[in-house]
Amino acid sequence: MSERVGLIGTGMWTRRLALSLSRHSELKCSPVSEVKVKDLFSLLRLFGTQAVIRVGFRPGQFRPRAFVIDILCLLYVALGGKLFFYWTGSDVPRTALLLKSPGAIAGYWSIPVTRYLLQHSKHCVAAPWLIKELAEFGCRAKSLPFPTPTDEFEEAGASHPEWPSEFTVLSYVPDHNYSNYCGDELAQLARRMPNVQFRIMGGEGAWCDDCPPNLTFLGWAHAQDQYLKCVVVLRAVRHDAMGGTVREALLCGRYVLYTYPHPSAILLPEPDRSPNLIRDMEENLTHLREKFVCGRLPFNVEGRHWVMANLTEGVLAQRAASFFSEELHEAD
Repeated sequence: MSERVGLIGTGMWTRRLALSLSRHSELKCSPVSEVKVKDLFSLLRLFGTQAVIRVGFRPGQFRPRAFVIDILCLLYVALGGKLFFYWTGSDVPRTALLLKSPGAIAGYWSIPVTRYLLQHSKHCVAAPWLIKELAEFGCRAKSLPFPTPTDEFEEAGASHPEWPSEFTVLSYVPDHNYSNYCGDELAQLARRMPNVQFRIMGGEGAWCDDCPPNLTFLGWAHAQDQYLKCVVVLRAVRHDAMGGTVREALLCGRYVLYTYPHPSAILLPEPDRSPNLIRDMEENLTHLREKFVCGRLPFNVEGRHWVMANLTEGVLAQRAASFFSEELHEAD
C-alpha cells in the first residue's frame, strides 16, 4: 500500500517536491503551500497523512504564516505524527542564528519551539555540506539533493549542441541577494577579462555600479536557451544547497566553475576564506578560453554522463522517496 505524505512550507519548493515525488514514486502527496482561510481544509487533511515533510521553511519565525505552520507541526508531532524537515539552503544558517538570539521574545517562543521541533523530527538536506552545518545545532541528517525538473535539459544535451561563436560565461545573481552570489566579484572579473562575454540571469543588475560593456544582465530568462548560448556556467556563491544551475548546465554539456565541491565541476575557493577567488576564476576561464579559441574544447560529455547517472530528477526523486518510506517503515 502506498504511503500518503503531506508537504508544507516554502511555496515553490513544496509544490515542486510534491510533483516530483508523485511522478517518480508511489508516494501519495498532499501539498499545502499556503495557509490562508481557503486552505483550512487542506491543512486539516495533513493530520490524516502518515508523515509531513516541511520543505525549506525554518521554525521560529515572527510571521503569521510561520506561527500557523509551527503550531500545526507542534500539534502533529504531539499527536504522534512523523515530521521531516527538508532543509534547502539558507534556512540552515538562519536557524543557527536564531538559536543564538539573545532576545526575550525568541527566548519565550522561537527558541523553545525550534528546539522541540528539531528534536522530534527527522532531517534531510539538499546538499552534503549542509549535514555539518545542521550538526552544529544537534541534528543528524541525510543528504538528498532536491529533485528539480531536468527533462528539458536532458533532451537539450542529448544532441551535443554546438558551442556559440564567442566564448561566453553565464552566471546567476538575483538583485536582492547579489552579495551571496558574488555579484561584485563577477563585475570585477568582467573588467579584468574584456574579451570574454559575461551574461547574468536572475536580476537586472541594479546593484552594479559602472557596469563593464561585456557584462549583460538578462533578468528572468529561459534557462535552457541561455545554457546553449554559453560555454561556461560560473556559480560563485557564499552559501548554497546544490545549485540547480550546476546540474542543468552539465546536462547541457557545459563546463561549470563552482565554489562547492562537485564531481563534474571545477572547484573554486571559498569566497570569504580565500583572497584568490577572482584570480582563480580568471585563470580557469583563461585556460578554457584558450582551448575554445583553438577549437580544442570538446563538449562536456563526462560531466553530462555523470549527472545523467546520479542527479536527474528521476534519480533524486526515487532516492528521496526511498528515504521517507524507509523511515516510515522503521517507525512502524
